[in-house]
Amino acid sequence: MNQKLEANVVATPHHNLIIRFATQADLPQIAHIAQITWNATYSDTIAAENRRDFLERAYKPENLASAIDAPGHWFYVVELERELIGFGHFLRRYHRTQARAELVRLYVLPGHQSLGVGTLILRTGFAALAQAGVEQCFVSVQETNTQARKFYERHGFIYHRKHGQFLGTQIVVLVQYIRPISESGIIATP
Repeated sequence: MNQKLEANVVATPHHNLIIRFATQADLPQIAHIAQITWNATYSDTIAAENRRDFLERAYKPENLASAIDAPGHWFYVVELERELIGFGHFLRRYHRTQARAELVRLYVLPGHQSLGVGTLILRTGFAALAQAGVEQCFVSVQETNTQARKFYERHGFIYHRKHGQFLGTQIVVLVQYIRPISESGIIATP
């Protein structure tokens, strides 16, 4: 079972943010954030029907519900003035030689990007992963999403490989990054 954290209020240069574990009640708003960010990010690279089908499948509240309070899941939301503005979801993965985790979701509403929200999610998630004995975290990003790729690279993720994946009727090329997790080097300051 995940060890629950009290809500953390974090002062950034722009706002006071609260990061906490996601709850069942947050799921509709999480789906809304995913829809806005996916459409803003991928409108030029992923066909509208493929985005719609993916979002309907991946972000139905009932399909996300099993990640809430589940062992091996760290699912966070970030609030600003009682409104959710972003979320991140880390999932423990097993490898025969080491404990790994995958950052399966990290989305911040377009109007709140570049304010430290994503860094706050990474910092919180990496600390939890280190406490759980996870040694590596990986993330896959669409190759054309240069903003996200630069963000992950600034935060210590290192290129590992490229691979294609079907998304509806098209193939998208993903870049996979890996980052070591340790107690002493949880996150670099950008």
